[in-house]
Amino acid sequence: MVGKPTAREPEASALAAAAALAAAHDIRFEELVVLKDGSNLVVQLAPAPVVLRIATFTARIRRDPLPWLQREADLVSYLASVGASVMQPTDLMPVGPHVVDGWAMTAWTYVEHRPGVVPDAPSALAALDELHDALRGYPGDLPLLNPATDDLDRAIAFGVSEDLLSRDEADEIRGRRDAVLAEVVAAAPDRQALHGDAFPKNSLLTDRGIVWIDFEDCCWGPVAWDHATLLRRIDDDATATEIRRRHGRKALEAAVALRGIQADVWTVLHDARAEGRLRPG
Repeated sequence: MVGKPTAREPEASALAAAAALAAAHDIRFEELVVLKDGSNLVVQLAPAPVVLRIATFTARIRRDPLPWLQREADLVSYLASVGASVMQPTDLMPVGPHVVDGWAMTAWTYVEHRPGVVPDAPSALAALDELHDALRGYPGDLPLLNPATDDLDRAIAFGVSEDLLSRDEADEIRGRRDAVLAEVVAAAPDRQALHGDAFPKNSLLTDRGIVWIDFEDCCWGPVAWDHATLLRRIDDDATATEIRRRHGRKALEAAVALRGIQADVWTVLHDARAEGRLRPG
């Protein structure tokens, strides 16, 4: 398998930490294949069917990534136990989180899939419905709409510290977020465990259907949040109409606006990273 090319060289020390974790659990591999180098560094211990997700950029922003990794590990372990279609924890080592030489990471089972192919909108919505059915039974604690609350506050603070956002811009974003968040909470009273970042690229298309990945933003809240996340990344009128029918205009528009605020801040951070405008970290 050939890893997806990246715009920059991955953190050498993060790759060394991945190799050290593999050695500690007697997992032999021939190559560390970089599957993705974005918010996190995702590598396969090829040819072993083990994928490590290493908190890299997210660790800089969140400072302590372990709560996010722990919530993901707990939730996905539960989902796997009830037969949900998710990338499962590997059985070759504990899922983690593990910390090696300062790098926090989790361990998963590699899923054979069609690289670069994302599900169409109707299929993604149907798969998300099945996922939500499984998520409703989750007994663990999750923070309310964390991607747009505490996590967004950390992203804004990082933007200010890197001179990507002014303090006035940060205050304006927080104020707008607070107002829209209140609208979402009032207009969408249902609550359950959510994926948190449920757009098509956070799923894999396989011969047995759609498999969901990347639950790091999992949270508690109204289903409208996950549907708003999906709606912003699809171009299919029938699916969009169905999503709007389920929630009503007010709730869905508020959720879409909240997701937009969150996504815009992270876009500023990712663009700065891609363009080499961040201070050495």
